[in-house]
Amino acid sequence: MRLVVKGKLFTARGLIDGSILVEEGRIKKVVKGDPRWPVDEILDYGGRRGNVILPGLVDAHVHMRDLDLSYKEDFYTGTRSAAAGGFTIVADMPNTRPRTNTPRALKEKENLARNKALVDYCLYYGVPSEREHLTEDVQKLAVGIKVYMQDEFYSERRSLVENTLGYAAEKKLLVVSHAEDPAFFVHGPAGTLRTAEAEVSAIKDISGRAKDLNFRLHITHLSSKAGLEELLKQKRGVNLTVDTCPHYLLLSAEDVRMQRGIAKAHPSIKGRVDAKALLIAARNGGIDAITSDHAPHTVEEKSGDMEGALGGFPGLETTLPLLLTLVNKGILELGDVVRLCSTNPSKILGIRNAGEIGEGKMGNLTIVDLHRKFKIEPQKFESKAKFSPFAGREVEGKAVATVVRGIPVMVDGEIVGPRGWGMNAKTYG
Repeated sequence: MRLVVKGKLFTARGLIDGSILVEEGRIKKVVKGDPRWPVDEILDYGGRRGNVILPGLVDAHVHMRDLDLSYKEDFYTGTRSAAAGGFTIVADMPNTRPRTNTPRALKEKENLARNKALVDYCLYYGVPSEREHLTEDVQKLAVGIKVYMQDEFYSERRSLVENTLGYAAEKKLLVVSHAEDPAFFVHGPAGTLRTAEAEVSAIKDISGRAKDLNFRLHITHLSSKAGLEELLKQKRGVNLTVDTCPHYLLLSAEDVRMQRGIAKAHPSIKGRVDAKALLIAARNGGIDAITSDHAPHTVEEKSGDMEGALGGFPGLETTLPLLLTLVNKGILELGDVVRLCSTNPSKILGIRNAGEIGEGKMGNLTIVDLHRKFKIEPQKFESKAKFSPFAGREVEGKAVATVVRGIPVMVDGEIVGPRGWGMNAKTYG
């Protein structure tokens, strides 16, 4: 398959009007102008105001569910959602049912993803119940190990966590931490408040272990100004990166109260001061990446009071429009979006030849219309989860095409890619 994509290209040298030739999944040539190569397919976005061709977006934190939770989402519907939102690679978390924390479960998930996924994927491994489950299969198939600190680090599973962290250090695997210390949760009639102090305490603890054992540490979905300040202190002595999510940049605790269970998330969405601090850090480099924390549930699981509602909501189809709206408002630059959602996530996950438009790189591309205005309507999501705390919000900017290894999987809002096209991005050469 030989594909040409034409238009305004976002490259390391800046924006250029040019053409990209993708052959056998990789970018073969990037040139200015229109060389008119003989090809099988052309995507021509040249001359259209607001259209820009970006390196393929990467979401380092999603929940594809599947297995026993496939009623919420599966690898096919979840990666349709990713394609619709402009994401070419998604990294799936291990808190499925059953958990992805045995070699057998990891291989089963790899098989599921390989047969269902529309876009490429990475897999995380969970802390196992037995040391013997830290095998070569983990290093071969998983991009990293996820530690849910409130459930594992601060529990009777602590010794298993320590074994797992040692394994990660030995095998040079990324450790991704949901950093919250339950000793600082506040329980009240409105539900459990996951405080900024809980985040600060957990960041200190896991950063200390990273310093002692020398593993690469990534703090995911940072939610507070205090957590950010602690993390910036810890970065001085630890190989440490961090991401946050659009809901921590754009929503506040007041929004959560108004929407009740729909906007409930873990960690809790904090105050406006926290949102402002995180947004400034995303702009100035204090935040390394943006993730969606795409966490589908049924509407029934999100209804009722705050204590009973499950945490999380779908985000793959809202992340890019929300960020591009910030670009149009002059709060972020387009280069910030590429850095936060493509270049840096690829580096953090250790995905080779991704995150950049250049010869020899993978043919993953996200074409956006910077000025496409629309209203977020969850009932139109490709995800099984048809709700969002951003429902009804007017946004400006949208993915209009998604290309994965030279194959268009979404064009002009229509999913056109084949089921099972996705592959494990850890195997990129």
